[in-house]
Amino acid sequence: MEKKITTHLMKGLIIGLVLVVIGIMLQVFAIYDKWVQWSVLGLFIAAIIWACISFSNEMDNDVTFGSVFVHGFKTAIIVTLIAIASFLITNLVMPEFKEKAMEMARTQMEKNPQMNDETIEKALTFTKKYYILFGVLGSLFSYAFFGAIAALIGAGVAKKNPSTNMPQTP
Repeated sequence: MEKKITTHLMKGLIIGLVLVVIGIMLQVFAIYDKWVQWSVLGLFIAAIIWACISFSNEMDNDVTFGSVFVHGFKTAIIVTLIAIASFLITNLVMPEFKEKAMEMARTQMEKNPQMNDETIEKALTFTKKYYILFGVLGSLFSYAFFGAIAALIGAGVAKKNPSTNMPQTP
């Protein structure tokens, strides 16, 4: 019986959907703490490392560092695309999410003693104007960046024992 290999697409879909469900739950329960956001990012990184280790095990460790990294990075890109789609859909379905984000940004800016009311208003006007762009680019770069780091870690810790099919010269 041939061993079935779980593709990066399937792993990415599963990880992405789990993160979307967690994100929806956080929004429903209005949990916006920084430590929770970092925990979700940690979960994403752990999931990408798991995807790399799982790939190596499914291939009976007959893999190279590069092949494991590519599998993990492709998985991270699928999750990134799901995160971007989720962000866009959330902002279409729940426009109040943008207002909540602006309110939270205002609160953070007001804590900075170097920012006056005029500066805060200019910053918020600019942010509102480019909110979708900032959200998409932020998701793209953060998930791709941390996904690449996780894939590197995953490729480093996954067992690798590539067989050489090349004939050995005496």
